[in-house]
Amino acid sequence: MKMKADTRDVDERAAWRHLRPLLFAFGSALALGAACSDDDDEPDAVQCVGGGAVAGAELLHCEAAQPIGECVTGAVEEEEHADAGAEDHEHEEEEHAIQSGREADDDDCKYRVRFENTCVAVNQPVTFTLSLTRKFDGMPGAGTNPAFPEIYLADDVSHLSPSNDITATERSPGTYEIGPVVFDRAGRWVVRFHYFETCSEIPEDSPHGHVAFYFDVPGGSSAPAQSGY
Repeated sequence: MKMKADTRDVDERAAWRHLRPLLFAFGSALALGAACSDDDDEPDAVQCVGGGAVAGAELLHCEAAQPIGECVTGAVEEEEHADAGAEDHEHEEEEHAIQSGREADDDDCKYRVRFENTCVAVNQPVTFTLSLTRKFDGMPGAGTNPAFPEIYLADDVSHLSPSNDITATERSPGTYEIGPVVFDRAGRWVVRFHYFETCSEIPEDSPHGHVAFYFDVPGGSSAPAQSGY
């Protein structure tokens, strides 16, 4: 009887050695499943779809790079410019091309301009990252405060973005974060970036510059959506 009992003990220990790895694996699977379940309970990361820069070819207009000189402020207008008045200046601004895509030469061929943006949706804050590179020497367009973009509906220039607290921060030389920008309607907008605005625009080599891009805001719900270009 003792020999049978000893044999049974040996068999049980052998069976336990075989079962232990299986039980360990089963326990690990349960723990992993619980962890995955906890992860599933967390909100999904925002998936951004649609909107942003409008696909299209760049409108080429620069034959040569415009050198950039010193920033001049104050009354430096010549008499013929002084008599032109604000209305003519605004008309001149209107005639500048509006670019598609997210990169182009600016209106005066002084800078190569590129922008990125965060998710786009109606009434949701958008941050633009604007990069300026001087065309004539390849140096970054550093040291400005491009916090005053013009933003309006493409088919209704009187409808402006309701953004009132836009700021610009230079994250690295020539690269700026601009926002928050709010678009209160779906549709196609125009975003015209201005930089070195405190410099007079009259001298040809003034650092002052600007460029406009089309920018789409998707319709439907106000759930965030990503730039589509």
